[in-house]
Amino acid sequence: MAVKIKLKRMGKIRAPFYRIIVADARTKRDGRAIEEIGKYHPKQEPSLIEVNSERAQHWLSVGAQPTDPVRRILEITGDWQKFKGLPGAEGTLKAAEAKAGKEVAFAAAVAETLKAAEAKADKAKARKPAASAEAAKAGAKAGIAKAEAKAGAAKADGRKADARREPAGAEAATADATEPATTKAEGGQAKASSAKADGGKADARRREPAKADAAKAAATEPATTKAEAGQAKASSAKADAAKADAAKADTAKADTAKADSAKADAAKADAAKVDAAKAKAGAAATARADAGKAADAKRAVGKTTARAGRKPAAAKTAGDGAADGPEPAGTPSGPTDDAAADGDTAVAAAATEQGSEA
Repeated sequence: MAVKIKLKRMGKIRAPFYRIIVADARTKRDGRAIEEIGKYHPKQEPSLIEVNSERAQHWLSVGAQPTDPVRRILEITGDWQKFKGLPGAEGTLKAAEAKAGKEVAFAAAVAETLKAAEAKADKAKARKPAASAEAAKAGAKAGIAKAEAKAGAAKADGRKADARREPAGAEAATADATEPATTKAEGGQAKASSAKADGGKADARRREPAKADAAKAAATEPATTKAEAGQAKASSAKADAAKADAAKADTAKADTAKADSAKADAAKADAAKVDAAKAKAGAAATARADAGKAADAKRAVGKTTARAGRKPAAAKTAGDGAADGPEPAGTPSGPTDDAAADGDTAVAAAATEQGSEA
């Protein structure tokens, strides 16, 4: 029978994967296989190739012929060079990189979140000076506008006061002799109005710095609030990550403790089973020994009873011989029967002792 090492196709349309099989050359491509010795997944990057080197060498040594694709795969793994004795038996197989675990991915995501929060906080801090400068400029412009408006109002009040003073001066020129007190009163009023205008200008100058400071504070408050919010979010994210790590550690400890307790219970159960088996074996052995002793005692009692039944027969035989005449020359004498009786008595006593021990 011709045996080939070939590929068995599996999988979906446009997503195949193959098994490296040893099969009869007369079977169809996906038919019955004698043995599976490897895998080949061409759609992965890099391609997944797994070959049982020991079984491949065995089938090659007994004469199995690989197909061209399989021979190329064996060249990549180095099994073909090893079989032929060629250099390069280590092969050129590329292994896929190990995937990171879920815990590593979670830690990386937390680190990225913290970095993003810190970057936002830094941007907010960098924006503070620009925002404060703009607010200061806006406050200064507003103060200048207000000061100019107040100055214009003061000038208008001064012009009105001058207009009022002109009729009063004409009347004073015509009535200098008759109304000196009236002229003095009007002059005092003009001085008072000019003093009020000067006082208003001074108050406007004093209020300008206070308004500028208020505008600066109003502009800086939102930026400060945003920065504090960013810092609070970053700290909350760190606290959540720490809580998650602590919860995972507690869960792992609990699982370990449960596994240890389960192992201890299993060990105790096994020990109890062994002890029970030993106890049963000991009880069985004791019962067998007792049964053997009882059987021996019964046998000894039976023998004693048989021998005791023989004694009357021997006595009758002796009486008959005495009545008939003298005993022949070869007949055993009486002391021999007495010795036998003593032996039977000793055997009966020994059997009784064994029965009492049992």
